[in-house]
Amino acid sequence: MTMLTTIRHHGPVEARGICDGEAVAITTSSATEVFARCAPVASGTSKNGCRVQSRVIYENLARLLDQGGSELGDVVIEKAFFRNLAADFDDFQQARLAAYRRRGITGEALPALTCLQQPPCRKGQDVELQAYAVFPATDGEVRVRSVSPSPEDVSVKLVDLGPVRSLYIGNIGGHHGNGRLPGRFRRQSDQMFATAGELLRSQGASFSEVVRTWIYLDDIDRDYADLNASRNAFFEREGIRRLPASTGIGGGSRPSENRCTLDLYALLNPDIAQIEVMQTPTLNEAPEYGSAFSRGMRMALPDQTYLFISGTASVDEAGATVHLGDRKAQIERMLLNIDELLRPHGASWADLVQAVTFLKSADDLELFQQVCAERGVPAAHNTIVEADVCRPELLCEMEAIAVLPTPK
Repeated sequence: MTMLTTIRHHGPVEARGICDGEAVAITTSSATEVFARCAPVASGTSKNGCRVQSRVIYENLARLLDQGGSELGDVVIEKAFFRNLAADFDDFQQARLAAYRRRGITGEALPALTCLQQPPCRKGQDVELQAYAVFPATDGEVRVRSVSPSPEDVSVKLVDLGPVRSLYIGNIGGHHGNGRLPGRFRRQSDQMFATAGELLRSQGASFSEVVRTWIYLDDIDRDYADLNASRNAFFEREGIRRLPASTGIGGGSRPSENRCTLDLYALLNPDIAQIEVMQTPTLNEAPEYGSAFSRGMRMALPDQTYLFISGTASVDEAGATVHLGDRKAQIERMLLNIDELLRPHGASWADLVQAVTFLKSADDLELFQQVCAERGVPAAHNTIVEADVCRPELLCEMEAIAVLPTPK
């Protein structure tokens, strides 16, 4: 039996700030998985804004996890979205490490962390955090192992939830073996995919087991065509036929010389699952216009089914951008496309455990929230940030993960 429980928290954490947050706990016979979001509501105008907000985030995260029967030591993956990554990373990292150190968590036991230059759209908010935690059920077994890869900033986590063996790799950049970054984007993106393949092989896997990727480009308007060329060539060499779900979006990373970074999720024993590409009549297939990814991926495990929705925008069944310059209509079409990806699998917006919405302009936040309210799209579990999308004329994009019980 799979149970989904939503935990919400909004209230004072300390005198200088409050924090929005919610978590979804998914309980199966093997384990409980927790998807959490923490968003501080505080002024970011002072020089200590991000430091205070980061401390508030981790106090709130600990509360959310505690309400779900978990703790900070169970966190496996974190993703942080910054208004000013270069200026605020050190303050964030100081607060983060202090929160984990108080619980005896240091070194490789720390969660994998991806940090992105994608400003939260809410004014005065300097940083937002999404986190994934897991702990064993009463009679279940959970094993999380960290691997020290050769690229220094890369995070590798092996996660066994009962019989399910998963691999998460984050912060894969375009560094050569000597640690240097090529100056040209195409060389960085080629090396990024090559490194991903090497890391997978080091764990006895290949890119064929990859179900979901996230790709961040420092300048997506300039470099998206080269990214597609690089990915297409790599997939051809690797013989990839089932294209993973994916998001390709604007977002800087660390170090600032990185022009692109890659996160990925792979299922290491795919025979345990039914995996299929998600489709909808409202969208064509992305490879038809040169992008090698699937619109979504359904991964049905024995107890629970994951629906990984790729970055989805205001695109029609011919692959064309629709509603040029019309902010509201683009938001509506984006939501329609996601709704139509979910519906054939018996899923709805209520089944979402995590989402990120990318708005080209933070000024569209209120409009986006208004359209979501009109369409009955819940506000929870959604991080809303400012980022450039893969086409200059696209004004919004959304990615999501839904979880529901696997039909018996």
